[in-house]
Amino acid sequence: MAKSVTFQTGTNSSVVIGTEVTPGTATAADGTTLEMPVTEYSFTELNKHTLGIAPFRSGIGGMTQSDLMVKQQKHDRMHEISLTFHCSAQAIDRVCLALFGDGATPNALLGSMPTEVQSHIKHGVANITPVTIWFENAGHAGLGTDMYFTSCVCTSFTMTGDVGSNGGIVMGTATFVTGYAATEATLTFTGGTHTLLTAQTTIFNMHDMTTAQTLDGEDLVLYSFDLNISRPVTRISFDQGNSFRPAGYAVGGYEVTGSLTCSRDGEIVDAIDKVDGAILSLDTGVFHITAPDCMIDETSINFDEDGWKQVVPFRCVYSGATSSTVVSIATAA
Repeated sequence: MAKSVTFQTGTNSSVVIGTEVTPGTATAADGTTLEMPVTEYSFTELNKHTLGIAPFRSGIGGMTQSDLMVKQQKHDRMHEISLTFHCSAQAIDRVCLALFGDGATPNALLGSMPTEVQSHIKHGVANITPVTIWFENAGHAGLGTDMYFTSCVCTSFTMTGDVGSNGGIVMGTATFVTGYAATEATLTFTGGTHTLLTAQTTIFNMHDMTTAQTLDGEDLVLYSFDLNISRPVTRISFDQGNSFRPAGYAVGGYEVTGSLTCSRDGEIVDAIDKVDGAILSLDTGVFHITAPDCMIDETSINFDEDGWKQVVPFRCVYSGATSSTVVSIATAA
């Protein structure tokens, strides 16, 4: 056969997250989709599997392997998809919806989450938690052939902001997994609600933090921050007669951690001396991260030439009733 001249490049591929109705069925052509403002991304290849290998037999004739002794294992397959993107209001809302079920400002993760529906996702049973992630022109045939992953579940969302990097834009990284086989085919969205990049004009930027940034009420000179919300996702069982699709997913508990890098001054020393929970508030006037109960971990110092910096790691928890907020990420004033 002749060598193929097809290829793929990131510049020819947009990335879309689509809302599903039923796990195991990709987003409908007239469904709700969001074109993600990605800067980079990755996903595992189409033929995701490992090889299962039987032990050698003893004796003469047992020291080689036959094709009966080596098999592809697809029963525990989990594709992983990672998206890094500008933290637009719509992108934050969509990822929060996928991760903990609240996709409208203030995007609050509560002590009671996940709900029963969000924690037990079953094949063929209506549930809007999983999403379809579609990569335009990402198929092996190149232009005109797409690649998409059905019923992806979000395992983590990290936000990272640095006043000296990326023009101050806060970057997000979301990680998804799916036990369903990837598909190479054209997936066309017609009708429905489709939010394009051009509609995403509100973006979280460190240079917009003109109001006070506070920890335990102390004003911070904030250089950078990161915030991570994560949970484990486990695939359940398999259907060998249907491409080893899973019976569903089970999800574990949420961990919310982060860190601040700020000026090592007389304000921060009072905040890090807090024994019980401290309130964190990072606010641009539009975007607003609030954590009502931050437990301060062991702090450290960056001995920078432009002034020493305090590095403050923390863990977000809730206080009192499970209806209380662990962390919220508002995307509108």
